[in-house]
Amino acid sequence: MASQLKVDYDQLTALHQRLTTASDNMRDDSHTMQALASAVGDERLADKIRDFGHDWSVHRADIRENIDWLNDKVRQIAEELEKIDGDLAKGLTDPAPSSPAPGGRGPVAAV
Repeated sequence: MASQLKVDYDQLTALHQRLTTASDNMRDDSHTMQALASAVGDERLADKIRDFGHDWSVHRADIRENIDWLNDKVRQIAEELEKIDGDLAKGLTDPAPSSPAPGGRGPVAAV
């Protein structure tokens, strides 16, 4: 009983795109935090917002690094599977190589 591996390249492409979007959304937003801190009107609250913004920027960078790593792995997997798929397809369409002669001395010559 042979097992089959079915690869949905459209799903891999969609995953790659979603991970790219997630990474882009995790970009630096310190300007947003500064604008929010300036808009609240209370200096203690503004300080808390700035502290949160600083802490969040550290964690956001870690998350983005992990997303980028995962995105790269998804891309590598898709590329390798496409290569394997192409090699297998080529193997089905290319003629078989000549059989070696008994004793392993190269192809058998037709007489």
